Amino acid sequence: MMTKERIAICFVISLFFLSMGTASATDITVNNSTGSVADFTSIQAAVDAAKDGDTIIVYSGTYTENIDVNKELTIISQSGNPDDTIVQALDEEDYIFDVTANNVTISDFKVGSSYFTTGINLNEVQHNNINNNDVSGEIRAIILNLSSNNTLSNNSGNIYLRYSDNNLLNNNSPIGPFDAVSLYYSDNNLLSNNSVISDGFGIYMEYSNNNILTGNSIDASDYCIFLTSSNNNTVSNNTGGPSMDEIISLDFSSNNTVSNNYVDGGDTAIGLKSSSNNTVSNNYVDGGATAICLKSSSNNMMSNNTVNSYYAGFDLRNSSNNALTDNIVNEADFASGSSFRLESSSSNTLTGNIANQGTGLERENIYINNSIDNLIYNNYFNSTNNAYDNGNNIWNITKTAGTNIVGGDFLGGNYWSDYAGVDNDGDGLGDTLLPYDSEGQISNGGDYLPLVTPDDVKYNPYDTNQDCEISIDELSAAIDDFYSGVLEIEDISEIIDYYYLGGAGYC
Repeated sequence: MMTKERIAICFVISLFFLSMGTASATDITVNNSTGSVADFTSIQAAVDAAKDGDTIIVYSGTYTENIDVNKELTIISQSGNPDDTIVQALDEEDYIFDVTANNVTISDFKVGSSYFTTGINLNEVQHNNINNNDVSGEIRAIILNLSSNNTLSNNSGNIYLRYSDNNLLNNNSPIGPFDAVSLYYSDNNLLSNNSVISDGFGIYMEYSNNNILTGNSIDASDYCIFLTSSNNNTVSNNTGGPSMDEIISLDFSSNNTVSNNYVDGGDTAIGLKSSSNNTVSNNYVDGGATAICLKSSSNNMMSNNTVNSYYAGFDLRNSSNNALTDNIVNEADFASGSSFRLESSSSNTLTGNIANQGTGLERENIYINNSIDNLIYNNYFNSTNNAYDNGNNIWNITKTAGTNIVGGDFLGGNYWSDYAGVDNDGDGLGDTLLPYDSEGQISNGGDYLPLVTPDDVKYNPYDTNQDCEISIDELSAAIDDFYSGVLEIEDISEIIDYYYLGGAGYC
């Protein structure tokens, strides 16, 4: 039986080991100037003396040193103000903060001043928090290499990720002379609500997949968002532009979603080159030369976009099997291009689109050159010069029940604002002057089922209530006019025929 003495000894030993395992973290202070007396005068000395879990509090001042952070530490400025707590490089060929431990926090510093050094480097680490630092003075502000599950928030200066996954970049202000934010071989990162300014690329991604870019504001000289060889990314709810090149560009990239972005100006607002199976939807493009351009790209879906442009709304070149549906294009007055332009492009489908051409130069609303087997139906073309087509393309489907773009009961061809034919049977499809060929500018065939609106229906003058029926009273009025010499025999014969049609109607 264990004696009371042995029990007491075991209890003391247990308390000793328990206290070792739960030792509280320590606050360590650093101050290299006048004011509060601190534990150390350099940050590196504090790091060397600290143990995992400690917090290093740095008082205001300028600290010239390179700091190796190899422990799980929190390093913060005492003032919380980066402007008065500055850390600059002693060795400009080394990182100012080199983090090689997990669970590190660095916040509230101004890092760097020489431009030629790297401010904060995270190498093969995770679960670190880099917050509220001004690193805008360095050519490489914050670098993540082979690092995952880190959070970068409220920092200024450019950000570079290489082989780094599952990181959060939130509410930063990346500024760069070249690329403000760069991702190379980095997947599953979230970039949200950052304000990006760059003299080159705003956000650049190469061989990076499954990332989400949302809520960012980008102002860049070249490209605002550029994806190359990057797949399955989501680019949504961002604001970009103006830019000298493209606002959002996909190059050799597939299965990406570009949606709900506001894009302002640029040589091209949204561009796809050698890219396939992407979805571009619900974007608003305000101005710019070409709104959405596809080059050598296939099997993409472009839907529900609203674009205002002064050259081309949608420009397809050497592109096939794309679907353009339910888009609205407003061409500016004196615009030098077309709402829809297809060059050497085949087997694309255009349906449900509205194209409003401005006045002035009056280029073709839809221009198709050296292109075949495109299907164009149920679109609304509003221009005095609606179409040009020198290939073999299809301008209508067979008559099919369903609500068309002008509210009619049947799908067929397209609505043309300059179609002068008549709907004789009231089905909302034109019956005369067929096929519609834009005054001969559609070289082969044309639209055999052009859509008409109720305003296009030609009512007989004696159909006073415009119900497409001739009543007995309306027939009597016509007969009176015939006997008085107002109507010719063929006119009264037609009205009599309409009367006998009864409820079937004549239009």
